[in-house]
Amino acid sequence: MGELQQNLRWVLMVVCLLVFGVVFVVMLASMWRHHHSGHAQASNFHGSVAVEICWALAPCVIVVLMVLPTVRAIFGK
Repeated sequence: MGELQQNLRWVLMVVCLLVFGVVFVVMLASMWRHHHSGHAQASNFHGSVAVEICWALAPCVIVVLMVLPTVRAIFGK
């Protein structure tokens, strides 16, 4: 395996770990704030269509941004 592919593998691994870390920290902070807010009970809410679309598109964009450098490294520029 070439040096470019090895470097690309490590860069993508670091990106994945950063995304995981950020999402995990935000999730824990949100749960902590909700739990200690004093009114920690389930509520009935309706989501925004725009927010739902963003949540659906965000992983797709991340995957495409990770695939593009990989394809360029494998098949040349």
